[in-house]
Amino acid sequence: MIKNIVLACLFLASITMHAQDSLKVKISPNNGYKWMMLYKLSGAKQQYVANTTLENDEFNFVIPENSEPGMYRLFYDNENGGYFDVIYNQESIDVTFNASSPEETAIFTISEENKLYQSYLNSIESQQLKLDSIQIVNINSAEPKGLEKMYQKRLEKLVGLQDYFEKQAEGKLAQEFIKTNRKYNSPILAISIDEYLKNMESHFFDNVDFNNKKLMNSSLLVDKSMEYVFYINSSDDVETQENLRKKSISELMDKIGDNSLIKSEILSSLLYALAGQEELVLVDHVKENYYNKLPEEFKSTKFLTTINDLLKTAIGSVAPNFSLKEDGESKDLLQLKDAENYIITFWSTTCSHCLKEIPELYADTKDMENVKVIAIALEDDKFGFDHHIQDLPNWINVLGLKKWENQIARDYDVHSTPSYFVLDKDKKIIAKPEELEDVQEFFKPEE
Repeated sequence: MIKNIVLACLFLASITMHAQDSLKVKISPNNGYKWMMLYKLSGAKQQYVANTTLENDEFNFVIPENSEPGMYRLFYDNENGGYFDVIYNQESIDVTFNASSPEETAIFTISEENKLYQSYLNSIESQQLKLDSIQIVNINSAEPKGLEKMYQKRLEKLVGLQDYFEKQAEGKLAQEFIKTNRKYNSPILAISIDEYLKNMESHFFDNVDFNNKKLMNSSLLVDKSMEYVFYINSSDDVETQENLRKKSISELMDKIGDNSLIKSEILSSLLYALAGQEELVLVDHVKENYYNKLPEEFKSTKFLTTINDLLKTAIGSVAPNFSLKEDGESKDLLQLKDAENYIITFWSTTCSHCLKEIPELYADTKDMENVKVIAIALEDDKFGFDHHIQDLPNWINVLGLKKWENQIARDYDVHSTPSYFVLDKDKKIIAKPEELEDVQEFFKPEE
């Protein structure tokens, strides 16, 4: 009998040891979300894990056996980039959140790791805001306000709160994230915004360990790096901003040191963000001075092609070339040489906005000296095109068959009509007006 009981206990223990963890997610209100994807984060990379559909108002995942502890990302709105991150460390997770502000509204009913980390984020942010508000009042005051005692009291409370959560998280994966998020606050009030920012900048990475393997299984190192480059160092002046970012990137690379793996992850994120902002000079700077100098195994030709594709129509880039006919003669865009500016407009004879704006643009530009318009009609067939171009005799008219799949439209990343590009005489893109009014404003004579 005893032998049977022992065997039964061993059997139950075996089942428990191999039981798979679950991840239950509820979005409230749901707002029509019916599909969710789960990814494991590793620096800038996202490794697909699973997907599921809405059932009984919940999204349910079975986390695969032997899944590595770390940060996992739930994508619920791919179109608008909606996602929410959770910590997984060999325990099931049950969470509800509002999609409009998931970080602030998340409630975990299962998962000690996430309960603790969510409580930390909410508590520490509230106390930091109170401390910062005192700092702001002091900086903006023309005369001293006697805020030192209040500041010291708030600072002591904030430090105590940080220490409390770090102790509570001992033995948990969340402790790594909590310790890394510890923010430096000056022991005395700053008297100017420059002093405040200098303190923040010089101590920004005090608690960031770029060699921490547990942090590599999250996006935290990348997030901290992006914050340092794009938000800590900023200026309204374009040239100053560019120099500040070069300086901050250099300092960031020094902080990372010889860790080529995490350096590659962070440089990839930097390049992607800079390309998205069409920062041509900084993209070239990062590629030439840092990315291209990485060991071969940490570089990707495919990734660089993606970055170059993002910049094909960036302001400052030479416009993608294509074939056209001018006065019956076949030539390329880059061969045109008889204008100071070129307007490329993508339109369609089946687009009601185009049929209103194109005649207006034609009237605006037909008498402009040194301005040439190249109108690319994205069509399914040539019948409407043949009819409408009779009213546009002074333009270079190009028929773009296959509409959105037309190669010129794809090269210019055009997804709507009308779309406009303004080029200089060397065919460099100098403006991308969103509306016809913006085109008109660009060519408005100076008073």
